[in-house]
Amino acid sequence: MCVVIMSSDNGSEGLGPIPASDREMGLKTYIPVWWASLIVVQAFAVAFFAVYPQGQLNLFQAALACLIGATLVTGFFILNGFPGYEEGIPYAVQTRSAFGARGSIIPNFVRIIPAIAWFGVGNWIGAQAILTITDTLFGFGNIWVYFFLFLLLNLALAWGGVTSIEWFDSIAAGVIIILLAYTVYIVLTTEGIPQDVLSYGGSWGMQFVTVIAASVGVIITGALNASDLSRHLEQSDGAGNHVVGASVGILPPLLFMLLVGITFGVSTGNPNPIAAIMAVAPTPILGTMMLVFIIGAQISTNLTLNILPPTHVFQDTLGVSWKQGVLITGVLSVVTFPWVLFSSQWFFTFINFYSAFLGPALGILIADYWIVQARFSDVDALYDKSEDSRFWYVSGVSPSAILALFIGAGASMPVLSLSWIVGLPVGIVTYVIFRRIDLDGYITGAPTVTEPAD
Repeated sequence: MCVVIMSSDNGSEGLGPIPASDREMGLKTYIPVWWASLIVVQAFAVAFFAVYPQGQLNLFQAALACLIGATLVTGFFILNGFPGYEEGIPYAVQTRSAFGARGSIIPNFVRIIPAIAWFGVGNWIGAQAILTITDTLFGFGNIWVYFFLFLLLNLALAWGGVTSIEWFDSIAAGVIIILLAYTVYIVLTTEGIPQDVLSYGGSWGMQFVTVIAASVGVIITGALNASDLSRHLEQSDGAGNHVVGASVGILPPLLFMLLVGITFGVSTGNPNPIAAIMAVAPTPILGTMMLVFIIGAQISTNLTLNILPPTHVFQDTLGVSWKQGVLITGVLSVVTFPWVLFSSQWFFTFINFYSAFLGPALGILIADYWIVQARFSDVDALYDKSEDSRFWYVSGVSPSAILALFIGAGASMPVLSLSWIVGLPVGIVTYVIFRRIDLDGYITGAPTVTEPAD
């Protein structure tokens, strides 16, 4: 008999499955929440360094590479968000199917380590934007005060759970998009597009592929825990709501942000969005208004992509409440020393390194749901963490998934700039092979139950 283990708090902030009757998000809310979340300022740098003269691609090649990358990652969000949409389970529980009742802690922490670091970096970027505003308008400011105030603001908005996150992101989406569109208009009308970036020969080789990889890598973390948000979406038209919600909610804003980076790259030559905005702003007041999108984008992205996943994982592993998990996430984001990480030579190395693990982890989850489990989620068994669970495997851990994860990551290490492109397919293939030969059953001496119980 399965023992369902629930979170210490109930409702949408807990880990328990959310039934279709309790879903509170329609498409009119779900899509704006994703829009607000996917205006990732860090994507600015990815596209900026893709296009000539900073990168090796011309304008058309850079735009096409970003389009391909944004389309691919949208597909990953759709595929990996189905367990949440269909069964109402969060990412922290979804991973138990492939990795085991205990082994799920590995992919869970693989996901939240970069989330916590990005939370800190996002707060540091927000503090820099606030400092620029107050210094420009009033001639004073203290970045450390702004950093901790901005951190507290993020935590306060997340305190009420998914309801408060939904409320803020729904409102922020429109404001951010309008301000960002105005910013692009100012850049194009004041700086223009240099002709050499159009006539430059560019590259269709490794540089082109690298930009595709980076366009996905900057947001692949969100694809892993897509179920954390899709579990709140109202079920309608079969899979229709999920596919439409992810397609319209993810592809346009991510592609828009990447194209903004390209625009700034060819027009201003400044990789720092804050400095670039102030450089092209016609007046300090307008520059301040344009910087509001930086501040709003950091908050909206933090809430859904950098606070929600770690909080759920801490609920699962530590048995804490939602609010306690939010506090732990906030404290750890400071311990990552984002002011060092964001300005350090190790910044891009860090991104490439964790992406080497995220690629195969995502591939394993997709393969498990779509190939091994054939879209069946035994929800009761997923919440059963006893030795009787069919997801117990070998002492609560699945060697098939763990080996596939590390084989995929190992294959990515020699080519870190293409990490997920190598790791994701390797993770899929090795995981499916290990399941087909029943590696876990061979280790335990008893066949592994892969089919759902009657």
